[in-house]
Amino acid sequence: MKRRDLFICFVVAALISGSAVAATVSKQDLENVQKQVQQQNTKQKLLQQESEKVGRELSQISKTMVTKAKQIQNIEDKTSGLEKELLQLQEDLKVAEADFTTEDKNLIQTLYALQNLALKPTESLFVQPLSPVDIIRSAMLLRETSAYLSEEAEKIRLKLQNISDKKKSIETQLSKIAESKTSLEKEHAQMRKLMAQKSAIQKNLQTQSQETKQKIKRLAEQAKDVKELLDKLERERLAREKAERLRREKEARERAEREARLKEQGITVEQPETTAPKASESFMKDTAKNFAKARGRLPMPARGPIVVSYGEETSKGVTSKGISIKTRSQAQVISPYDGSVIFAGPFRGYGKLIIIEHGDGYMSLLAGMESIDCEVGQMLLAGEPVGQMPKSNDTHLYIELRKNNKPIDPLAWIAN
Repeated sequence: MKRRDLFICFVVAALISGSAVAATVSKQDLENVQKQVQQQNTKQKLLQQESEKVGRELSQISKTMVTKAKQIQNIEDKTSGLEKELLQLQEDLKVAEADFTTEDKNLIQTLYALQNLALKPTESLFVQPLSPVDIIRSAMLLRETSAYLSEEAEKIRLKLQNISDKKKSIETQLSKIAESKTSLEKEHAQMRKLMAQKSAIQKNLQTQSQETKQKIKRLAEQAKDVKELLDKLERERLAREKAERLRREKEARERAEREARLKEQGITVEQPETTAPKASESFMKDTAKNFAKARGRLPMPARGPIVVSYGEETSKGVTSKGISIKTRSQAQVISPYDGSVIFAGPFRGYGKLIIIEHGDGYMSLLAGMESIDCEVGQMLLAGEPVGQMPKSNDTHLYIELRKNNKPIDPLAWIAN
């Protein structure tokens, strides 16, 4: 048997499982092989189209989540502002009531005098047994007193009106806050729905293998601090990329050899497009290229005042490598820029920690959240929600920015 015939038999056996290999290959056998190859190509195209469709769906969901997260943070800002105004109104009411109370005796005396004046009008002086001079003097004094008492009565009215107005303002403010919180809860509910939708899609995609996740978990347990953790993650990433590169090279060689053998038999093989890995690589390259240009324009990952600055001494001999902001209870946390999640989970001293790689050696660290809404290997858009703060009145989000594993001041990058 010729070498060519032997090879065709081998191809037929490989593509048609369980079939017997004939001693000679007929034209029908060759057509069957061609048909099998075409079916495989069609299947590959369908899978590629499905992958692209899922990718578009995820992209659209991510964009919607970015918009929704911004709306949530804007409502958080509005609610915080209303609550701040409410505190000021309540303080003003206390001052007004205290001022009213301190003048209580004077007000009582004033009201008593007004009552007497009403009971004894000015004309009654003329029937009193007084001299004409005393009557005139008394009338003049009473006229002046009447004006004073009228002025004091007006002051009383204004103060009471002021207190009443402040109470109404407080009631209005409380109503606005209640509406704002209702709106906030509605937005959170919609966000949870989007997250569930995205999670369901990602389960089918298997963004990151369980083996890789377990490796990262072990690295976190072994690392003593963030720097060591990042070093370990970087070595793991390089090893993973090398293994993936070798796997692709091996697949490419095998595919080339297989296609060359099929070509010898006159079987045309269409080249399947493999855009998924390229898309991820392109995403990170574009992110790395644009990150440096985003200096001074990054959004704050959560809304709130800064309570610990970069480089500030937090304890004797220890300075902060990042910043801390006091957030609202259950505040929404977002990614400050496009990137890839390289760590998401608990880490010693940080609680629940998220590390996002932005390329070109830049990465951001976010810690202090109660829940994490992203996973290792996930591609994030700037502004995409990644977690939520605890339900507490004393919540702090820690933010750190690093370049080549060295901390840098985040405030130089965050927009005012």
